[in-house]
Amino acid sequence: MSHARTLAAGLGVCVVIGVFACGNGPPGGGPNPPTACNGSAAVSSLGTATMTIQATDNLVFVPASSNAAVGDIVEFKNTGSVPHTVTFQDNNDSCLTDSTLAPGATWEVKFTQPGTYNYLCTIHAPNMKGDIKVTGSAAAPSASASPGASPSATPSPAT
Repeated sequence: MSHARTLAAGLGVCVVIGVFACGNGPPGGGPNPPTACNGSAAVSSLGTATMTIQATDNLVFVPASSNAAVGDIVEFKNTGSVPHTVTFQDNNDSCLTDSTLAPGATWEVKFTQPGTYNYLCTIHAPNMKGDIKVTGSAAAPSASASPGASPSATPSPAT
């Protein structure tokens, strides 16, 4: 009987800790507001790709490292027979992430900010990874954009 009470007391403490731990403030946490995305992503509506990165059955991206310029469109193509993901990891790049790249599917990313973009396949991590070094000037806002407007992303699932 005392074992059951000890177990019940322990569970009660865990629940209380969980309730207080979840009360850390509003979603998005902290004083820094979310920043704008560093590009845009879509299944195939961004334009003509300037390079293709293959996701292969050898569980690697080919090439693993690439160079691009601001405004370039990079196509990810699953040339293998198993699903992959393209998951960007840094600098608020999660807006560029594709949830699943099915065999034979393509997916595009257009970079609007210079920087190094690290990505991986979450299904085959940690070894299936790559990076793209984007150089050049940030894309100029369009005439209809308000001053200080940032690019936005419209990620779509790959087909």
